[in-house]
Amino acid sequence: GGVGKTTLANTLFKEISPQYDAWCYIDDLSKIYLDLGVTSAQKQLLCQVLNQGNMEIHHVSHGTMLMKNRLRHLKTLIVLDNVDQVEQLEKLGLHPEYLGAGSRIIIISTDCRILQNYGVNEVYNVKVLDETQALKLFCKRAFKSKDIPKEYEELTFDVLKYVKGLPLAL
Repeated sequence: GGVGKTTLANTLFKEISPQYDAWCYIDDLSKIYLDLGVTSAQKQLLCQVLNQGNMEIHHVSHGTMLMKNRLRHLKTLIVLDNVDQVEQLEKLGLHPEYLGAGSRIIIISTDCRILQNYGVNEVYNVKVLDETQALKLFCKRAFKSKDIPKEYEELTFDVLKYVKGLPLAL
């Protein structure tokens, strides 16, 4: 973690969601599964996409049926953040063919195998910052400047070496 996957997905979501009929951003799918269960994840997804305050989902197959019937005519953007098991995606019951034409599902995970096992079409690997990018970001955040104050040069390079290009550490 710490490379900026969630930040990037959040920014992308805000940027492109107006191009869709409906949208949904599930912030921490693994936590919802662990704390509340599959039907709660389905309920959160459907309530956001359909813009409804509350919805009764009695069992997983009911939630899957609702997704299949209610989303098929909607161009939908769905972002699922912090997926840490392929079972979370499988049990959610959301399949691309249940969504309207032009829909997109974006899955954020630290484990590429989850995406491969689920059959994701495209994978975007977020990379750490190179030395120049890291220095630029650090100076902007720490010194509100493009330049390193002379008295902080050694410390700055020690910090950059330590964080290894992770943007959230900077």
